[in-house]
Amino acid sequence: MNAFSIFDKYVERLNEIRVLSSPSLDGIDGADSYSRRLRENFVRIGRLAAENRVFLEEQLFPIFREDRKLTEEEVHEISSFEDKLLDAGNAENLDLPIAFILSERLLKDAMSKEDLLQRLRRMDMQISVCYTMMNMTYRLSLYPGIYTHYRNAGIELGRKFIEYRKKENFAKIESEEARDLILTNARFLVSFYENINGDPEGNKENMRLLKKSLEIADDPFYIDLTPDFDWRYYRYRILGYYAQTTDFCNYQGFHGEQLQEICERTEELWELWHTDPGYFSELEKESFIKFHLLKNRYYAEKITKDEYWSGLMELYHDRDSYLYDICGIAENIQFPVELLGLIKKERHTESDKALITFLFNNVIAYNFHMPNSGAMTFMLEFNMHIMRYFVEIPGGINFENIMLDMLAAMHPPTYVHSRMVAQFSVCLCGHLIDMSPELLIGVEGSETAEDVVKKRDAILNFTWHAAICHDAGKLCIIDTVFVYGRKLLDMEFDLIKTHPRMGADMLGRFSSTAKYAEVALGHHKWYDNSRGYPEEFDTGKSPVKTVIDLVQCADCLDAATDTIGRSYNRGKTFDDFYSEIVEGSGTRYAPWLPELLSKAEVRADIEFLLSEGRDRNYHDTYQLLKSVHDREIK
Repeated sequence: MNAFSIFDKYVERLNEIRVLSSPSLDGIDGADSYSRRLRENFVRIGRLAAENRVFLEEQLFPIFREDRKLTEEEVHEISSFEDKLLDAGNAENLDLPIAFILSERLLKDAMSKEDLLQRLRRMDMQISVCYTMMNMTYRLSLYPGIYTHYRNAGIELGRKFIEYRKKENFAKIESEEARDLILTNARFLVSFYENINGDPEGNKENMRLLKKSLEIADDPFYIDLTPDFDWRYYRYRILGYYAQTTDFCNYQGFHGEQLQEICERTEELWELWHTDPGYFSELEKESFIKFHLLKNRYYAEKITKDEYWSGLMELYHDRDSYLYDICGIAENIQFPVELLGLIKKERHTESDKALITFLFNNVIAYNFHMPNSGAMTFMLEFNMHIMRYFVEIPGGINFENIMLDMLAAMHPPTYVHSRMVAQFSVCLCGHLIDMSPELLIGVEGSETAEDVVKKRDAILNFTWHAAICHDAGKLCIIDTVFVYGRKLLDMEFDLIKTHPRMGADMLGRFSSTAKYAEVALGHHKWYDNSRGYPEEFDTGKSPVKTVIDLVQCADCLDAATDTIGRSYNRGKTFDDFYSEIVEGSGTRYAPWLPELLSKAEVRADIEFLLSEGRDRNYHDTYQLLKSVHDREIK
C-alpha cells in the first residue's frame, strides 16, 4: 500500500468536502452568488464522495473483512490514517466513526500478538476514541444505552491500565514508552466519569480514582522507575480533572467534604500554573484556570454567589470572542452556561431577561462565525448544555428561533430543508382543507369539518411551526448529518434514528413549542405505522395524525428533489416523486395523497416551491448568515 496515494487522499478529500459544504461568505457578493457557490460546491462534493466510497469499499473495508493478522506496514499506515481522522487535542474530528472501527480492528490485531508495547499503544488510541464517542453520544440524553456503551468500553480499558499500574506488574515492565502509556491512561480513566450529574456513587468512584492518581505522583516507586516521565504535566492534568468535576453546574451528588477537596485541588492547580506561566499557557489560558477556581470556591462556600457572579462576568467580558480552540469554545459557550445556571429560576427580573438575551445572542453569533465547522463535534457538546439551560423570554427569544439559528449556523442545508418542509406542508395542508377538511378534525381543537374550515388560519399556522421544527433533534447529531464523503455506517444510522424523539423532547420543554412535539416525533413513521422510527410511537393515536402525514410527505419530497445538502445525484422530478407516492399509498404514504397531489393547482404550487421557492430560501439563508456574520460579538 502507498500511504499517500490511498489514505492521505481520503483525508484530503474529507477536508475539501468540509470546506465546500460550509463555504465562507468571503468573496460572495450577494444571495445569487451564495446560491450558485453552494450548487457548484455540492457538484464537486458529489465527485469527491464517490471517490471516497470507492476507497472505502475497495481498499479499506476489505482489510476488516479478512480474518487475518495485519502486516507491520498495514498497522503503521492505518494507525497514521486513524490519527489524521481523530485529533481530539485540537477539537477536530474529520471522521470519528471510521476512526472508531479502525481502532477496534487494530486493537483486535494487537491483542492477538505477544508484543506488550504494541498492545498498549492500541489500547491508548482506543481509549481516546471511546472517550470522544462517549462525548459525542452524551448529547442523546434519551438514549443512555448508546452513551453508556462507549463509557463502559473506556472504563474497561482504563481498568486494564490500572492493573498494569499495580506495583507488582509495573516493576516487570522494562519499556519506558510502555510505562508512560500505563501512567497516562490509568490517569485518563477519570475522564469517563464526566457528566454524571447527581450520581453520588459515580462521583465517589471518580474522587477515589483522582486521589489514587495524585498519590502516585508523589510515590518514589513510580518516580524512580520513570526518570524521564513528565510528572509536572501529569500532576497538572490530575488537578485539572479535579477542577472540572463540577463543570456545567455539576455540583449535585458531591457532599460538602468532597467539594472542599475539589476546591483545595483547584487552588493547587492555580498555584502550579503560576510556577511556569510560559509553559502552562501553552496548555490552557490563565482565564480558564481562574474560572475553575471561582466556580469551586463558590461551591465550597468560600466566596459568595455575588463574588462568583462578578468574577465570571469579568472573565466573560475579557474573553476572545473569535477564538475557536478548546479554551475559546469553553470561554464563549461554557461561561454562559455557568451564568445561566446561576440565574435559573421561575421568575426573572428585567435585568435577568436582558442578560439572558445578551448571552444567547452572543452564543448564536459565535456559532455563526465558526470557521468551516472544524470544531463541530466539540461545539455541539457545549451547545447541548446551552440548550439544557435555555430560557424563553415572552416577547423576546424563544426556542424555535434559537433552534433555527443554530441549524443555520451549524449546517445551512438543514436550515433550508426545514424551511422547505414547512412551505410544502402548509401548501399541502391548505389544499387538503379545500379537498377533504374532515381529515384535519382534531387539529387546533376542531371538532367538525366546518370547524376545520373556520380555523383554517390557525391550522395552517400550526402546520407551519410544527413542520419548521420537525428536525429540531438534528441539533444533537449535526456532525452525523454532516457526513458527506461516504455512506452512513450502521452505528451512524442508529444515531440518525434518535433525532425524532430528541426533537420532541426539546420542543416539549417549552410552552411555545410543546404542541409541535408529536409531529417531530412521528415524521419518520409510515402512514400505517408498519415501518419507520421510533417504533413505539403510534401516529394513529395522535390528534394531529394528518399533519404528521403531511410533514412526512413534505420531508420526503424535499429530500428527493433537492441536490444541495441532501443528495449527490441529480434531484428527482416532481413526476418521479409522485410515482413513489402512488406506489406507497396506504402504506408509507397517506391514501389521500395521490388525489391531492394530482390536482393541477397543487402541482403548480409545488413546482413553484421546487424552483423559485427553493431559490428564495437560499437567498433568505444568505441574508441571515450575512446579517449575523457582520454583527460584532459583544
